[in-house]
This record gives sequence, C-alpha cells and structure tokens, in this order.
Amino acid sequence: MKRIQSILLAGLLLLCSQRADAQAAELKPSQAEPAVLFFFDAISYASSVPGKSRIEVFIQVPYEQLRFVKDGETFSANYDVVLTVEKPSHQILQERSWSVDVRLPEFARTVSRNSASLSQKAIEIEPGEYHLIVLVKDTDSKKTGKIQRSVLVTDFAKDSLSLSDIMLVSRLTTEGNKRKIVPNISGMVSSSGDGFFLFFEVYGGTPDDSITFTWKIFNQEKKEVSSRVQAEPTPTSQTQVFVKVEDLLLPIGTYLVTVETEVPMKATTSRTFTVRWADLPPSIKDLSKAVDQLRYIAQPTEYDHIRKAETDEEVRKRFLEFWTKRDPDPQTQRNELMEEYYQRVEYANKTFSHYMEGWRTDRGMVFIRFGTPDNIERHPFDMNSKPYEVWYYYEVERQFVFVDETGFGDYRLRYPTTDLWGRIR
Repeated sequence: MKRIQSILLAGLLLLCSQRADAQAAELKPSQAEPAVLFFFDAISYASSVPGKSRIEVFIQVPYEQLRFVKDGETFSANYDVVLTVEKPSHQILQERSWSVDVRLPEFARTVSRNSASLSQKAIEIEPGEYHLIVLVKDTDSKKTGKIQRSVLVTDFAKDSLSLSDIMLVSRLTTEGNKRKIVPNISGMVSSSGDGFFLFFEVYGGTPDDSITFTWKIFNQEKKEVSSRVQAEPTPTSQTQVFVKVEDLLLPIGTYLVTVETEVPMKATTSRTFTVRWADLPPSIKDLSKAVDQLRYIAQPTEYDHIRKAETDEEVRKRFLEFWTKRDPDPQTQRNELMEEYYQRVEYANKTFSHYMEGWRTDRGMVFIRFGTPDNIERHPFDMNSKPYEVWYYYEVERQFVFVDETGFGDYRLRYPTTDLWGRIR
C-alpha cells in the first residue's frame, strides 16, 4: 500500500510538471480523512401490515473500501451500519444499527473492485415522504461514509392495481422453481454488458388476469431511446415480474426507465439508472465532460488529440490511452491516478458549485491540482474587507488567496495572479 501511495504521489507531481505553459504545480493526494465509498438503494413494496408499506434498504460496500486483516488462514473485515429514517421536518422516526462481518479465503479478493459485501433491512412504515440517512463505518480503519436520500413511499392499497418500485438486477439465476436475484445497488450498468433485468411487483391481479406492460427508456434530453411491450400473467394478488433489458449499447449517461400498463387499468412506476464503461471510474458519468476536465493537467496537444476524435468510441480510446501512460501500477485493473483525479473533480463539484460547476471555479481548480490544503484561513466578516480565504500548502510552499467579490460565494483567485493557467471562465 505504501508503495502505491508513493507511486501515486510521484505520478501526480509528474502529471502537472508536464504542462509546458505552466509554472511548477504539484498535485498531491488529498490529505482529508478518506471516506468509505458505498452504494445504497431503497425500494418500496406493499406490506402485509394494514395501513403500511415496506421499504427494503440495501447497502453495498466494495471490498476494496474495507480494511482486511489476516485472521488465521483467512482475511476478515467488519463494518457498522446506522440507518436513520426522518420526516421532511427532520424528526427522527426510526433508527436501526447493525454490524457486518466479512471473511474471505484469499487476499486477492480483498482488493477486488468487482466484489462487495451486501446487507439488507426491511422497514414497515406508513406511506409518505421520508428522508433516509445511511452511515457506514469501517471498524478497523475508522473510515466513515454517509449517504442521504429522500424517498416517496407509495400507498399500494389505495388503487385496485399498482406497481412497486423498480429494482435493477445484475444477475438472475433459477434453481428449480425458485429465482435467485443479485440486486444492482449502485444503479450503474456497463455499456459492454449483456443487459440487465428490471424487477417489480404487481398488486391487484386475479387468476384470470393477464396484464400487458410497456417499458420505455429515456435519455437526459427526455428522448425515448428504447421501448418494448411484454405480457405477464398475474395469477395472484401479488405477482413478481422480471423484465429483460437487452444490451442497448447506450452512450454513458443517466437514463429514466418507466413501466406502465393501460389494461385492465392504468398503473406506472419508474426509476433512473446510469450507463458507464467498465474501465472508467464510477464518478465519470459523462465522457465528454471528463475530457473537458483534463484541461488542468493535459498538454494542449494531448487535449486536442482527444477532442478531434470523430466517434465516441475513438474519444474513449484516446482518453484511456492518456491515462494508461500514467498508470502507477499497470499490473492491477485500477488506475489509481485517474481515480484520484476524478475523485477530486467530484469533490470540487459537491463543495464549490454555485452558478457554475465546482470544477470550473477557481477554488475547484486549485483543489483539483493541489488536493486538500494543509490549512485554510477563512475571513467571512472582517471589517472593511470582502470575504476571503487563504489556502496554505506547506509541503510545496504555496499559498492561494480567494476573494468573494460579489458576496454570493463566488471566490476568485487573487493571489498568485500569474498562476492562472487552465482557467476556463
């Protein structure tokens, strides 16, 4: 691990130094306490409890996010989960906590990006709007991660025919008369995969009913990109339905899938999912934007070479070639340098956005290039002074001064004035 970290640091330093038109600029790994990166999904179903519905909560923690220790002939890890259910007013209604033990027979699986620990909890609750907060903490490393999400729980007993929320299924197998599903908690599907399944339940069918469903997929411009009609028998008042979405070769991006029925009556359900390439970090959801974000580190000739590609596939090829040349450890599937860079971009977007995306701001630019400051002086209310911040990077003997000229959080870099390469305002 220490070897990878040193290689990563050296790679980031070299990456910035390759900019011929720039002053010496160091890009070092973030010094903030790393967080556990995990996935979480909440799906509403009908409940057997009168007046209530059921939320199935799934938490998926990739093995590479946990710290495993040698335990005899195996490797073990442990993490704690706290689930809080709040009303929109932030009044706490329920809180659940549990621990998960993971034991693996070989070290290779502990660092696999394709393997994860999955846990699940069911909550019986009245229909309505809620706020869910999930906190995950690795017991050994003390790293924590937190995700918040608003959910709308449907009253499935209100209508004579209704559909549950949609679960994405990454794998479906059959054992005798039983079907075993592996849920896709991340909501991300590979553009090069074999497709995926949609799973939902139908409430209100009778033995004589056969319901025809129409599923449609829409892109971010709300344009329909695919649709299909499928008939399903509903022999009971609660029927499970699986819909196969074949490999559509969709460009990376976010999509909306809807399922609806008109006969014997109208019912609908929907959810979003994200298509990504398997060899790109999950944080990259738009390849064109990811190429734009190379402006801070790529030389002009490299950037233009990628941009001049005539097809999306050629853009992807040249983009990966750019990062492959800088892979600190080519023997592994991961490219730690690329992951670090786009994690910084993602953090900048979450932290510094206002009327423009955070990565485009001056503070975002400095954070992406240099990482987390060693110290920040904030001066929001000084007498006879506009709000300003001073960021210090002691190891590389640099400091940056940002001034909020408008009073609306638009901090502009004011010192140093000669270090503005990469600015895209």
